[in-house]
Amino acid sequence: MAMKITLTKDLENFVNTKVRSGGYTDASEVVREALRTFRSKDDPAEMDSQELAELLLPAVRGKHRPLTPQDFQQLRQRARRKPVRA
Repeated sequence: MAMKITLTKDLENFVNTKVRSGGYTDASEVVREALRTFRSKDDPAEMDSQELAELLLPAVRGKHRPLTPQDFQQLRQRARRKPVRA
């Protein structure tokens, strides 16, 4: 569903600057990102999701290799050595 929104000249310039900088493909993307940020201030769960994404995305996009059965065995051994916290 399309929605028409009127912006002040200052906000329009800001959005256009964001698009020209290459961080966004179009004005709609800038507005969606701004609204997600605005919504996260009202919803703590949304903020947690954003923080989690910021932590996980670099790992997902980074250099990695598939886990092997040996990797899982090492993880099990490490988990068994850790003391249980109360």
